[in-house]
Amino acid sequence: MLGRYCLYLLLFLLLVACEEDLTLEIPEGQEQLVVEGHIEQGAPPVVVLTRSLPVFDGFAAEDIANSFVHDAQVIVTTSGKSYTLKEQPSVSFSPELRRLVSEQYGIPEQQLNLGGRILFYVYTSDELAGEVGKSYQLRISHEGRVLTSATTIPQLNPIDSLWLEPHPDPDKDSLRTLYYRYRDPDTLGNSVRYFTKRNSEPFYPGYFSSVFTDELINGAQALGYPLDRGEPRGKDPVLDIYSYFGKGDTIVVRWAAIDLAHYRFWYTLENERNNNGSPIGSPNTTRSNINGGIGIWGGYAVTYHRIIVK
Repeated sequence: MLGRYCLYLLLFLLLVACEEDLTLEIPEGQEQLVVEGHIEQGAPPVVVLTRSLPVFDGFAAEDIANSFVHDAQVIVTTSGKSYTLKEQPSVSFSPELRRLVSEQYGIPEQQLNLGGRILFYVYTSDELAGEVGKSYQLRISHEGRVLTSATTIPQLNPIDSLWLEPHPDPDKDSLRTLYYRYRDPDTLGNSVRYFTKRNSEPFYPGYFSSVFTDELINGAQALGYPLDRGEPRGKDPVLDIYSYFGKGDTIVVRWAAIDLAHYRFWYTLENERNNNGSPIGSPNTTRSNINGGIGIWGGYAVTYHRIIVK
């Protein structure tokens, strides 16, 4: 937020004082460790550990490659037993790990294969598989810094059904809106994150918002809602066709129950991106659940739902 306001101040000063030479020294932000980790039922934990990058320096492909943090000690503890996660590069991923990374981070599986374009690093363990209802504590140690977090894999909370409706514009009759029907449990605090997969594309999260909570609909039965098509991160959607699917598409929805801390992270992060630096946007602080760093360690209770656009 500070960097954003510095940019507004800089623009204002340039407009009102064009005849003066101005030199502004903007302090670099302190480098932090960034965590994006998850665990879901029946699958191993996956933790991506990177360094934060200075936003004023710009980005290059080698910067992203060099941001991965290597040789950290990463431990996940559950039910009194601890598991040490080992670092793995994408060229050595098993087919199952490749699938997990592709689904969570929106990377095509072929790009994670041997010889693919992306060299991606994760910390994981084949000795641990997530279980519904269990809690998982994360501890990361690297160069004297210690990061901790905790999450839970909630109970499964699947969709009742999917269906499609035609685009309201007759000139776009090849497009369809996806709807889902959902019955919310009568306990408050149920939250969900969703992804969609279209044909051979990876799973992508909802672009403007990928998370829901039952604060306003607690206990509601069999309500129907539209569900936007997911979009890749870092790419602006084409608004004319955003959210729609086309005739012949095979659609798979990855529907994941999450806990409240996990919901708050994605909700505040997506709000920050949607405001996109607007000076009239509401102030927003991303709600990380990582102590000693930034990011997310989250549990997912995942179900899959499939429909074909006839």
